[in-house]
Amino acid sequence: MKQRFFDWDIWVLLASFLISRIILSFFKVEMDYSAIATYWQYLSLDSLENNLLNGIWYNHTQPPVFNLFLGGITKLFGTEAASVFPYVFRLITIINVTLLCKSLQLLVTHPKIPLFVSLLYLLSPATMILENELFYTTFMTMLVLISSYSLIRFDKKRSYLFAFGFMLPLAVACLTRSMYNLSWLIVIAVVSTIYYKKLSLRMLTIASVMCVLLAGSWYLKNYLIFGKFTTSTWLGMNLARNVFHDHTFADTTKIESIEPFSKISSYQRFISGNLENKYAGLNDHELLSEFKNGSHVNENHINYIEVSEKYADASKAYIKSNPWPFVKNAMQSSVIFFAPATRYPFAEPQSKKIQFYDVAYSFNLTHFAKNKGERRVALVVSALPKIILYVLTFGFVILGLKRTGRISAVNLFIILTFLYIFSVSTLMEHYENMRFRFEIEPLYLLLLGQVLDKKWRTIKSLREKKFYLPTKPSVIP
Repeated sequence: MKQRFFDWDIWVLLASFLISRIILSFFKVEMDYSAIATYWQYLSLDSLENNLLNGIWYNHTQPPVFNLFLGGITKLFGTEAASVFPYVFRLITIINVTLLCKSLQLLVTHPKIPLFVSLLYLLSPATMILENELFYTTFMTMLVLISSYSLIRFDKKRSYLFAFGFMLPLAVACLTRSMYNLSWLIVIAVVSTIYYKKLSLRMLTIASVMCVLLAGSWYLKNYLIFGKFTTSTWLGMNLARNVFHDHTFADTTKIESIEPFSKISSYQRFISGNLENKYAGLNDHELLSEFKNGSHVNENHINYIEVSEKYADASKAYIKSNPWPFVKNAMQSSVIFFAPATRYPFAEPQSKKIQFYDVAYSFNLTHFAKNKGERRVALVVSALPKIILYVLTFGFVILGLKRTGRISAVNLFIILTFLYIFSVSTLMEHYENMRFRFEIEPLYLLLLGQVLDKKWRTIKSLREKKFYLPTKPSVIP
C-alpha cells in the first residue's frame, strides 16, 4: 500500500481526536498538575526549576529522562507550564495513534483495518484518562511505537536511520522507566542482530552497541556514586509490596511490619546512618530531606538505599520459607495485568466521571463494587475479556509460526517485550500492572490488526473458491 503522511485515515483520526476530546472536556476530565509536586518519581519543584541537572545526577531512584522532560518544560514556560503540559500530552497521543496507524498500513492489506484498530486505541477511556495524567505512561507508549515502526521500515529498507530508530527509543525507555532494564535492551539487541544475520549485521550491531552503552552509562554512574548497578534503588521496596501484600505483622522489630515507601523516619531503627554522612553535601535537598514541596514524602532520600536492601532480604527470606503466599500474590498480579487500565488507582477519580462509557467500552465493572471483596471479584471478571482476546491473538500468531516456521521481526519484538513486561510486573508489582500493560497495548493492537487481516484474507479466499464457476472449453466446429 502506498504510504502518504496525510492520508484519509489520519484525517479521520485527527477529527475523531478533536471531537472526542471536546466532548471529554464537558465531563471535566482534565490534567491534575499537582502530580508534579506529589508523585514519588519526581524531583522537588525547587530542583526541577532551579537545580535540575544536579538533582538528576544525584538521583538514585529514577532514570533521568522524565525528570529532565518535566524540568525542561517547567524552565521553558515558567508559570505557564501548568497550561502547557495538557497540550504536550495530547500531542503525544496524536503521535501515538499516527504511528499505530502508519505501522498497520505497512503490515496489513485490508484498507479499513488500520483505521479501525487505531480508533480502538484513540477512543479508549484509558487513553483519554491517562493522557491527562502528568506521568510517563503515554510517553513510554510513544517510545515503543517509534521503535516498532522503525523496525517495520528497517525490514523493508535497510538503513542506519531505521536501525537507530529501532534501538534508540528502547535505550531512552531504559533511561525513562526502571522497569525497562538494561538486560531487556541487550536481549532485544542480540536477538534482532541474530535475526537479520549478515543482511544487516553492521547496521544493527553499531546501533545496538551505541544504544546499550548509552543506557548502560547511567547504570555505571549509579554504581560509581552509590555502589548500585541499577537505575532505581527501589527494587527491594517494590518486591516487598507484592510479597507482603495483604499480610500484617505484629512483630515491629521486622522491617516488613512497615508499609513499603513509608516516610524515612519510620525506618529509623533499621538505618545505620552511615549513608547520610557519606553523601552529605552532594545534594542535601534531595538526598537528606525527609519531605519535599512542603509535606510530601521525599522518596529520594539516601537512606532508602539501605531500607530497600533490607526489604529485599526480608522478601527473599519470606518467599523461601513461605512460597505459596507469594505465588498467590503473583497470580493475582497476573490477572490485574489484564484489568481495565482505568482501574489504575490514580486514574479512578477521573474514570468515575465517564464511568458508563468506561463500563460499556472497557467492561470495567469495578465502578459498581461497594467494598474490597466486591472490587476483587469485579476486577477478575473485568479482566476476562482482555485475557481471552490476548490468548486468542497470541495463539493465532504462534500457530502461524508453527505452520510457516518463521516470524516477522516486529512480531518477535512484540512477543519478547510482552513476555518481559508481564513477567516483571507479575513478580514485582501488585497495584499498577494494568497500567504497565496499557503502555505497550498498541504493540498488541499491531498483532490484532495482522490477525484480523489474515482472517479476512482467508474468508475472502474461501468465498472466491466457493463462487468460482469454471467455464466450458470452446468448441470449434
